[in-house]
Amino acid sequence: MHGEILEYRNVDPDGQEDAMDPEFEEDVEHWPTDTLVLGKSSWRDGADKALKYAWPDKNGKRARGGEIPIVALPQAVIFAAKHGYLSTEQVQEIAKGLIDVLATHGGPGLG
Repeated sequence: MHGEILEYRNVDPDGQEDAMDPEFEEDVEHWPTDTLVLGKSSWRDGADKALKYAWPDKNGKRARGGEIPIVALPQAVIFAAKHGYLSTEQVQEIAKGLIDVLATHGGPGLG
């Protein structure tokens, strides 16, 4: 599965199907069968960017996973840290990773 960007579809309660338009994928470090996907969201005609977590279902196909808007990620990480869902080491790893990204890619827009 890795190395190819797959299409991820969501089906709402009314049976309408929306698809995330994936742009980048990365294996999850501690669960190599799982994938992080960045791309255009499945809502608002892809006007927003989103992060999706996907994993193989019992038949080996990609489960649809959940999307979170990119604009909510900073709040989500801080929320998890404040409530003890992230260890001190994980918070330090996040801080170091962000500093490395800023040093490598510069300021606004980063990429």
